[in-house]
Amino acid sequence: MAKKFYTPRELMELAIEESHNSIPEHTDKTDPLVGAIIATADGKILTTADGKNLATAHRGELREGEHCEFTLIERKLASMNLKGCVLYVTLEPCTDESRNQGKDPSKVKKRGCSTHIRKARLSKVYIGVEDPNPKIAKKGIAKIREYRIDVEMFPSDLQERIRKDNEKFIKEKEAEALQAKLEKDKPQLSILEQTVAGSGITSFSDKAINQFIKESEAEFNYPSSDFNKWAQGFGFIEKDAKGDGYLPTGLGIMLFGKTPENAFPQTIFKVEINYGKGEPEIKDFKGPLVAQLPEILDYVKDKGLKMTMDKSSGKREEIANFPFVVLLEAIANAVIHRDYSIEGATNYLYIDPDKIIIRSPGAPVYPITLADLNSFDAPSLSRNPKIMYIFNQMNLAEQRGIGLRNMKHLPEEGFPLPSFTIKSGMLEITFGRTKDYLAEKAGLKDLKALTDAFKEVFLFIQQRGEVSRSEIVSEFGFNEKTAQRRLAKLIELNLVEMTGDRKGARYKAID
Repeated sequence: MAKKFYTPRELMELAIEESHNSIPEHTDKTDPLVGAIIATADGKILTTADGKNLATAHRGELREGEHCEFTLIERKLASMNLKGCVLYVTLEPCTDESRNQGKDPSKVKKRGCSTHIRKARLSKVYIGVEDPNPKIAKKGIAKIREYRIDVEMFPSDLQERIRKDNEKFIKEKEAEALQAKLEKDKPQLSILEQTVAGSGITSFSDKAINQFIKESEAEFNYPSSDFNKWAQGFGFIEKDAKGDGYLPTGLGIMLFGKTPENAFPQTIFKVEINYGKGEPEIKDFKGPLVAQLPEILDYVKDKGLKMTMDKSSGKREEIANFPFVVLLEAIANAVIHRDYSIEGATNYLYIDPDKIIIRSPGAPVYPITLADLNSFDAPSLSRNPKIMYIFNQMNLAEQRGIGLRNMKHLPEEGFPLPSFTIKSGMLEITFGRTKDYLAEKAGLKDLKALTDAFKEVFLFIQQRGEVSRSEIVSEFGFNEKTAQRRLAKLIELNLVEMTGDRKGARYKAID
């Protein structure tokens, strides 16, 4: 170091050479090699206060574990005015936060090197490489820039030398950084995945589990080690870390618990049936979901849908005044696909003589949209695939969009297509049970203003999605004038819209 003035690159190279003198402090992990130099803005290396040594330092030079920036600023050059000087250091300086993580808050806080740099009023800092330590990485550079001190990195070839010198240290810190990222990115367990406080394996309902085993034709018994293995694999139970037993998860309790509504009141399913006269009948369904759903379906079939006897075929056959399979699928979907993290909301079913409304908490599962549902062409995607699997095994649910396809064919049976909307965070589906529902939807006080003939045309348009006037003529045997009159009436009532010009006009139902 005989020269009086040095270029920035020469000072960087000297800092790297100085780093090789670093003294390790640990035996159980690798310490970095860090060197530092303070020079004037024009490249003259300062001398120590006694004038005997140049202002260079390496890690642990004066005290075990002491950072070289601190050694220079607070020890070797403590009495000197360093304003406007430049620091060359091979590793990113630490921060106050990184120096004090995990320490007793009542104890005196240690200052990070970036704070010492600010106090010294240095004008610029050349930094070799970013610190791979996740507690410091990029934070030291950001802090120095925050203090309005210029920062410049060593050129790539010198950085490569520093990384090679510190290869083992960098690998260890990168492993720490990866672990820290994994912990940070580790998703919080949902209420379905968490174990339920105060519950145990006895919180399960033997009846509910055996009902599932019977209807799914499962190849295990309950209780048994085979059941435990199966349930643990599906996330219905978790090993008890404090013992040899098992703890039910929220998912397990909802599906098979004796009284899931105690821990999860959102599992209650509310049903209201308005018969058109007198007080409505209201009933809350509780208990494990595997038993709850069949109970709801039996109740609705018995109470909510008028049943008639078909004698035309010579057989006594019950026929509902609304397709039961469509309603079954809609109710099952409400139980299966709702958002169970919304704790203050329950599923709700309303039935009156003209319409059926089903509400379930949560919007459609991304990327499914309301438009997808209202087009009856949504992909099959479940918010709760494990609940879906259980009901599918019990033959109470479909997995491939069959429900929407069945709904799409309602006009063929004389019923309007249902509509999907979002209200107050609830997905609502509305079915019309009668043709008069169309008139009600159009806001007609006099239901006779929309005759069955008009309703039939509307249902045909809904069923096809989009039609031409000639298709209506062909379907119903109308003349052109009659078809035009009925289309004009439906447009006037805001039930149908026309697209294209008159010659190539197409007609489609308005959602």
